[in-house]
Amino acid sequence: MARIIESVLGHENEISKLFRLKNAGRWPHAIMFVGPSGIGKMKLALAFAQALVCEQASDACGVCGACLRIEKKQSESLTILMPDPELMRPVIKVEKIRHLLDSLSLASIGPARVVIIDQAQTLNAQASNALLKTLEEPTPNVFFILIANDIYQFLPTIRSRTQVVRFASLTNEQIKKIKPNLPDWIYISSRGQMDRLQLLASADGIDKREEALSFFEQFCQNENFLMDKTWRDLVKDRSWALYSINCWLQMVRDAVILKTESQKFILNRDQTERLKELYKLSVNKLLWLCHKLILTEKEINSNADTALVFEDLWIQYARVD
Repeated sequence: MARIIESVLGHENEISKLFRLKNAGRWPHAIMFVGPSGIGKMKLALAFAQALVCEQASDACGVCGACLRIEKKQSESLTILMPDPELMRPVIKVEKIRHLLDSLSLASIGPARVVIIDQAQTLNAQASNALLKTLEEPTPNVFFILIANDIYQFLPTIRSRTQVVRFASLTNEQIKKIKPNLPDWIYISSRGQMDRLQLLASADGIDKREEALSFFEQFCQNENFLMDKTWRDLVKDRSWALYSINCWLQMVRDAVILKTESQKFILNRDQTERLKELYKLSVNKLLWLCHKLILTEKEINSNADTALVFEDLWIQYARVD
């Protein structure tokens, strides 16, 4: 049995709504799956690709040739686009979209074609505009599924031509079923995202988190932060910079919660000493930092120069009481 939907954990309400939409013949030509990373959006996209191309059942049988080929990602009815992993900055270039559009002009073999664009927010401006033309004049029986973390990373014209479905993080109970017998702080710090949990649970992940938190200490405590060149090489890795910002946000959040004299909702329960240092900052500075870190994350996702982003953040941070 290769019915992908049966391996998806959580998102019951969204799955039910999507199947009702599909079975009523109202599946849109372009749909966007939005939500945190590591919660199963790609698996969901493949599951509904099965349902759209299945030869036997409206909700995918899992045994016909079409379903089996989708499960193996070897179907002539399925195209998956994603950023080029060899590039320093993740981006989907216009050449990939043009090649896709050329292939869609060929006669279809099955009842439908499905195009899944993973990390669709990395489409560059030319690629977005090329895709937009197709979304404005959709090809019959061609269905696009765009996968992203944040809808606001897209051009308004792209957003307006897709139906958006939002997915939430998994619960602690759900991720414990997938990966049992880990320390509680890992489940809590993962915030329902399997990619974060797997990273935190690995030896490399533990080292990476420690590196990010040490960087945060340097940021907060080193008066000569701008003069230190060591961190600049680190933040050239955009994924590491984003991961670090995420770690910082969790620590600041915990420090704010500690100000309320409540420890029940602390995420980083293994970082008592570092939280004590953050606790010394004023509530005003912590709340400002939380807000700015969220904006910083968006800047980095928008392909801003990471070193300049951290420079600007530190200059502003140093001015806040």
